[in-house]
Amino acid sequence: MYSAIDRKELKLVNSVVREFCQKHYEFRAFKQYLKDNHIDLTNKVILDVGCGSGYSSRLIMEEFQPKELFAFDVLPEEIELAKQRGMPANLFVGDVTNILLPSEKFDVVFAFDVLHHVPEWRVALKEINRVLKCGGVLLVHEPRKKALDNLERFLKVHHPMESRFEWPELFKELVESGFHVVERRNLYLGHFQSCLCIKDE
Repeated sequence: MYSAIDRKELKLVNSVVREFCQKHYEFRAFKQYLKDNHIDLTNKVILDVGCGSGYSSRLIMEEFQPKELFAFDVLPEEIELAKQRGMPANLFVGDVTNILLPSEKFDVVFAFDVLHHVPEWRVALKEINRVLKCGGVLLVHEPRKKALDNLERFLKVHHPMESRFEWPELFKELVESGFHVVERRNLYLGHFQSCLCIKDE
């Protein structure tokens, strides 16, 4: 199972500031991608990987009214917080490099800031591809290596060196994992980027 999140970062992840940014910047960008590409996720089967305390899952539930929503995180205490939100979702402790769910089960996978915690993030991309249906959607939001280097230098927030990547490396691995990158844009002064990907038919 992959490395747990830095405890300093965990406090930020569970803060109202993080929830505000996720709702008004990252999730809004995802919704715009879907609108631009005429993709309707209503009543679809959705997976939220690395869901943390479940705030992203709640946004997904409220916006798309999925047929089924599955969500997992590597930290048991985060899943307990997610369960307290009372959502009709399948919540469990899990590992994005070994997703214990059937192949081609999901119409869409959301991955908010997950891969940069995972030394084997390339394996994670292949696992996400495996559980997606052909033509399924992957929505990803991640920081670049330079941003993580600065977090460690100035705030002493650590991430595994193996999980730090710049955009060309991420997009290369997405393609090699069986995805087509349809749309992407920079967020937060270019330190983060989000993208809409489609699993190859």
